[in-house]
Amino acid sequence: MHHRTCALLTSLAVIMASIFVITARADEVTDWNQYMLQAALAAKTSPIVMSRNAAIVQASVFDAVNGINPRYTPIHVKPGAPRGASRRAAAVQAAYVSLVNLYPTQTFDAQRAASLMAILKGGGRERAGP
Repeated sequence: MHHRTCALLTSLAVIMASIFVITARADEVTDWNQYMLQAALAAKTSPIVMSRNAAIVQASVFDAVNGINPRYTPIHVKPGAPRGASRRAAAVQAAYVSLVNLYPTQTFDAQRAASLMAILKGGGRERAGP
């Protein structure tokens, strides 16, 4: 079973790496999905737990972004962001906090700082939502 789990995680890593290369620097969500995968692989997270952790991170990001411009029913958190809040920064912070709590022995400070700096360097422009 251990061999099967390793093979599944390796396959998942290859798929995610391929997606990341294709969509390199697409957006903060894509970047933080990559950090999530790296954290899971480093922690030798089982596929079942990885699925749960990914759902937690994505639900957090969704609620954070939706909380700024409420268009959909929230998953856990009611919208209430301050006026002018950045959806991009909210996505970064939500993913960061989730990963820090899910993988407390790992650090994500450098990734968070780089993501926020990229937002600032980009002039803080927000992409138009659907």
